[in-house]
Amino acid sequence: MGTREHLSMAFMTEETSLTGCRKNIFAFVSLFLLILITYSNTFDASWHFDDTNNIIENKPLHLTELSPENIKKTFFASYDGKGKLYRPTACLSFALNYYLGGTDVAGYHVVNLAIHFLTACFLFLFIYHTLNLPVLKSKYQSSAYFVALLSTALWAINPVQTQAVTYVVQRMTSMAGLFGIMAMYLFLKGKTTTLKPIKTIYYIICCICGILAIGSKENAVMLPIVILLYDFLLIQGVTKKSLKRYSFFFLIAVLVCSALALLIAGPSVFNPKNLIAGYQNRGFSLSERLLTEPRIIIFYISLLLYPMPNRLCLEHDITLSTNLLTPISTIISILTIVLILCVAVTYNRKRPFILFCILFFFMNHLIESSVFPLELIFEHRNYFPSMLFFVPLTLLLSMGLSHFTNKTFFQFLLAAFIIFTLIGWGHSTFVRNAVWRAHKTLLLDCVGKYPDLGRPHHNLGAYYEQMNMLEKAVPEYFTALNKENRNNLVARNWTYYDLGAIYQGVHQDEKALYYYNQAQKYQPHFAPTHVGKGLLFMRQGLYDRAQSSFQKAVEADPENASAYGNIGFLHLLRGNIKEAIVSLKMATMKDPENAKALRHLGIAYKLNGNTGKAFLQFKKSSSLDPVDPFTLLNLANIYDENGMMIQKDETVAQFLAALEKKNITMQKFTKSLASKPGMEDFLATHRKNLLKIVEDAMTKQHLQKKEITRPN
Repeated sequence: MGTREHLSMAFMTEETSLTGCRKNIFAFVSLFLLILITYSNTFDASWHFDDTNNIIENKPLHLTELSPENIKKTFFASYDGKGKLYRPTACLSFALNYYLGGTDVAGYHVVNLAIHFLTACFLFLFIYHTLNLPVLKSKYQSSAYFVALLSTALWAINPVQTQAVTYVVQRMTSMAGLFGIMAMYLFLKGKTTTLKPIKTIYYIICCICGILAIGSKENAVMLPIVILLYDFLLIQGVTKKSLKRYSFFFLIAVLVCSALALLIAGPSVFNPKNLIAGYQNRGFSLSERLLTEPRIIIFYISLLLYPMPNRLCLEHDITLSTNLLTPISTIISILTIVLILCVAVTYNRKRPFILFCILFFFMNHLIESSVFPLELIFEHRNYFPSMLFFVPLTLLLSMGLSHFTNKTFFQFLLAAFIIFTLIGWGHSTFVRNAVWRAHKTLLLDCVGKYPDLGRPHHNLGAYYEQMNMLEKAVPEYFTALNKENRNNLVARNWTYYDLGAIYQGVHQDEKALYYYNQAQKYQPHFAPTHVGKGLLFMRQGLYDRAQSSFQKAVEADPENASAYGNIGFLHLLRGNIKEAIVSLKMATMKDPENAKALRHLGIAYKLNGNTGKAFLQFKKSSSLDPVDPFTLLNLANIYDENGMMIQKDETVAQFLAALEKKNITMQKFTKSLASKPGMEDFLATHRKNLLKIVEDAMTKQHLQKKEITRPN
């Protein structure tokens, strides 16, 4: 058997005796195995960055029961906590993930891979059926299966897609891609079906998928124009008559897209003032963004064609284009894009599908690469635009295989090139995914590849701080302050704030206050900075200044539970019990899982003579933080006062175990209960009762040790 026959069997470039169903099954199984192998090391990949505020700490997504009310809350689970409509399709999927498995990351990765696989299946079907349209069938029918399967495989295992698939929160991107390609496929089926009832069903489901795509991520708003362009180029065909007719339809499509944008983002999306204001915190202007994006598009193309792991990164350092000639690659990139489009349009009659593939790529990059004040570059933005990117290339390969029918050596070279590309890209994807498996490896990858960017150093510093490796965190923060961060000019606020928090934690109050003040120069109304300063002042007994700082935090962020909680505790220290109760209740309302606020509310109720309510608050606090020794001691005190000695002894035992678990000595804990400025008049009796229980526990513990060591 010759090489041509082997290739026909391997890639099915010609029609075979296999039924359409069997060919589809073969394609789906092949894609499943390719995706599973290349992404097999991602199931335990950790959470990263935006996963935290979008999923882990996003309370409306933490479904515990599937009630209509709870499901509705997921539609308004914006990461900023403002309760606005935010990507409801993707957010509901996260909520269902949480309902089934909490924050176990493996379940989220399973769903992400399932979405990627389904997207690949519909992409294959879309390409295959498009190549069998009447306008293309005579030219591509014999190679349709080969082109559809290979171009889909190249897209599915391309390492560039790892950011959209392995980064959990970017399910928003991959779901928009899934429903977007489903909508296009269903539109195609509706157009090619003769039965009117079936046609109507296809169109209805197509519209539903389009809505779900936009509900996953806003850039899918381009879908109506893309589908109309598809209909114009590949189904109706380009004629003077259709051009005149479709000019009206394109106007309607633009109006539909605008209406969808208005619905999603509100009237502000069309307000030029808001657009300009969005650039205030960016290190680039609107004109610089527009000049730089063509170079980024060319960079995206180079990544898709040469996606080696050493070229991929969560962040990229892109030199800004200040004019057409600075850098010179600006004008070169613009001319390259114009040339590509001109050549594609010139050969439209001969190669309409290639024109559509090229327009599809550029049109779906339009929103994130144009006037909107978004960050300049992210790899995941290629997920949907690149779906048809490899079709022209595989058509070229198919032509090569056909051209060299009688030249076995050249066919062998082309076949080897295809196989080695699939193996190489699959391996690169596997290698790239290894970087995503742990947060530290991802951070070190960013710092190693772009050491002159500030944000990677800040992120690495934040990781070291979280790991309590302060000796490593502080140098990274200082390095971040000396580097550029053009994507967010106020990002230095975070670095200064974190330095302030570190120095506050080690009781270097002067340094902490200095860095908090530096942070406020970049973001004066950042609530956590005001809270940090308030805690400093409160520790120093400067209660008026502390009160002012906490109040500023509330003004900056009325939803900040920590600010309310600290105002309440400040009232508690000053003996303003009723005011303390009001503020602490507000803190627990803003954050029902704030264990410390619940504990302080319990103390306030206790001092107000309401032991029953105090007990309930302590129990709630203990259920949220079972090893908080302060809460356990307060519970033991209530049991003691009510003569419940068995419960008291059990709670004291839990208290001692909590101290041991937290590695807190009894001496250190007793010191924390000692007299503080302003406490003598109002908490003295309560503190004395708690210290009495601690002393009894210490005495009992001493006697038990003495009993054990006594000789027989």
